[in-house]
Parts: sequence; C-alpha cells; structure tokens
Amino acid sequence: MLETVLGYLNFKKNEEDYLAKKRLTLPLCAAENRMSDFSKLPLLKDYQERYIMNGINSFSIEDNFIGSEHLYEVYKLINSQCLKLFSAKYADARTLSGMNCVTSLLMSLTNIGDKIMLSTSSSGGHPSMEHVCKRLGLEIIDMPYDYEEFDLDYEKIYETLVEEDIKYLLYAPSDIIKTPDYNKLNLPSQTLFLYDASQTLGLIAGKQVANPLETPINCVLFGGTHKTLPGPANGLIMTNNEEIAKELDENISPKYLRNTQMHQVVSLLYTLFEMEKFGVDYARKTIEYSRDLGMALKEYDFDIPFFNNTPTFTHQIFIRTSQDTMNTMFSNAFRNNVTLNKKNKKLFNDYGIRLGTQEIARLAWKENPIVQIARVVKSLQYSNQNTMKQIKDLKVPEDLNFTFSVS
Repeated sequence: MLETVLGYLNFKKNEEDYLAKKRLTLPLCAAENRMSDFSKLPLLKDYQERYIMNGINSFSIEDNFIGSEHLYEVYKLINSQCLKLFSAKYADARTLSGMNCVTSLLMSLTNIGDKIMLSTSSSGGHPSMEHVCKRLGLEIIDMPYDYEEFDLDYEKIYETLVEEDIKYLLYAPSDIIKTPDYNKLNLPSQTLFLYDASQTLGLIAGKQVANPLETPINCVLFGGTHKTLPGPANGLIMTNNEEIAKELDENISPKYLRNTQMHQVVSLLYTLFEMEKFGVDYARKTIEYSRDLGMALKEYDFDIPFFNNTPTFTHQIFIRTSQDTMNTMFSNAFRNNVTLNKKNKKLFNDYGIRLGTQEIARLAWKENPIVQIARVVKSLQYSNQNTMKQIKDLKVPEDLNFTFSVS
C-alpha cells in the first residue's frame, strides 16, 4: 500500500511539473494542438465504456449491444458535420488515430501485390507509410516530386501511373507548405487518390486550402484529427465514392477494429461542431500567422522558401539551415521550452527546422505575437541561449480563442 501511495505522489509531482512547464512553453510544433474544454466534455462521460459494431451504412441493431442505437446517432451526426465542413457524403470516425486510420484503410481496400505510388520521406512524406505498405505486401513506387516548387510533379505522376498501371496514389505529407493543385492532378481511371491530410484537415474544414472532395478526383480524404483540426487523437476517413464507402463501412469494423473508443468519437463530434462556428476564422488566422512569421524570419536572414513573395500556403514554415545551426536551434528550443521539429531531408536542402502556427492561432493573445515570436526563434540559432525571459515577457496565453464557452 505504501508503494502505491508513493507511486501516486510521484505521479502527481510529475503532473504538476508538466503543467508548470506547459505554461512556459511556446508551442510551434506543426503536429500538435490544444483542445478546448468544450471538446473535452465527452471524455468525462460514460461513452468510454461503450461501443458499436459496424459502420453507419452497415449498422444492424440485432448484431449490436443494447443501447447501441443511441451511439448510432453519433455516427449520423459525424456524417452530417463532415458534409458541412468537408463536402463528404460518407464519413467514418471509428479509427483510433492517424496511423490506425491509414492501416485500417489500406487493409480494407488493398490486396497483397497491389501497386501503390507513395510520397517518400525525402519529399516530406510521413516516414511510417513505407513500413506500413511493405508490411501489407504492397509494391511501392516513389511519387515524383518537384523540389524546386515544393509541389507534386504532376506530369511525371500521371505518366508513371499509366505506365506502371498503379491502383493507388498515397499522398501522406508530414512536411507541407504548398497543398496540391487538383486542377493539375490528372489521374487515370484505375487510380484511387488516398490523401492523408492529417496536417491540413483543419485548414480544409476552415475553407483556406483546396479540398479534393470538391473536385471530380476519385479520392479518399483521411487523417489524424489532432493537428490543424483541434480535436482528440482520432482518425477520420471521408469519401464521395459510394463503392469505396461500402468497402470501408463493412470492413473496418468488426474485421480490423472492435472497440471504437466512443468517448473519442463524441469528442471529435464536439470539435466538428466548434469548427462549423469558428473554423474559417481559426484557419484564416493560422495561415496569416504562418505567413507573417515566415516574412519576419526572412527579415532576420533565415533561409525561407518563397513563392511569389509568399513563404507558405499552410500552417507550416520551413527554415533551411546548416547541420550545426539545426542542432543548435533544436538544443536551445529543447532547453527553453519551444516546441518545434528538426528535419534532415532533401526537402530542406538536407537540414532545417519546421515550425507550425496552428496552436498559437488557437490562443487568445491580447496583441499580435508574431514579432516577439520571430525574435525568440532568431535567438535559438546562437549557442547556449536562454530565451526563457523572452517567453515569459511574451506571456503565452492559457486561454483559447475560437471555442464555445462551457461555463
């Protein structure tokens, strides 16, 4: 018993230390966000212990637990919200995370030996995708990429898809400052476009970047829901292809997934309610901040890619550096509670730093913080810098903007 009490006390101390550190953290990681108290409400309710078999189109009350008809209403509301926000006729929020989302999707649609074109890590693709595709027995073809334009090489993609008779194009960008131009993405009839938009789902819902579901492209739009979409760690799959929707609906559960973590699904629903009200303003603020921060860092002589005087079209900013500067900036950021990512890949001319503005766009700043944030980032490039005072002076808010009140 004493050991249990000591363990609890140690955990509480760790929790207090974590919360104290979080209050002094400048959040510039492109892969994280902050949920609202409103979106967290379902996490404290009875949903955690319940689940529902099958999907929205294949639901049968005879094959389910008593009371599941009430959970089915959540599925219908998810679909209703995704139609409003993403123009999706079918939406599936059963998967448990971004990675569980892609594995469930590929297991449901592909067969061993199928050819799949994949965005590689060097061009910004998520590094886990290659491992997943190999483990599922898929034949991988690298996706052609234009490194000068930070964009897909549309002509070579089409030529390769036709020549190799490729069934799937999986675009899964982890690093992205320019979203695809769907007017240029010409796909052969046999190819399905699988877009892991984990990084940009919130920007798509907020109508600030193009949405492939609003084009004639045969597409599945999916991803994790905790990055620019400020929800719980969950997966969301959407399509307007009725045949694909049927495959997903019948295969994901109960074949590859049983307990669907309903508290997370309802929490995501609350986030989608919030995005309907605040999504456009939030996404617009996110991109405004990323462009302003990119411009400010350019003034400090950082090597920032630009396109027609614009440093980014998403929430991300790329800083290309030497290896030494990259390591120095990351070390200083780690010591001074600035969240960011270091990158060692061709997309950054071998070395660099990635920043994201989605979380700072969520915060209720009293004044525009970009000038001060740029100064903090500038100071990170010098050895053994202590930027904690600058962060304290910046007064990173704990309160959120773009959220319903729960009081």
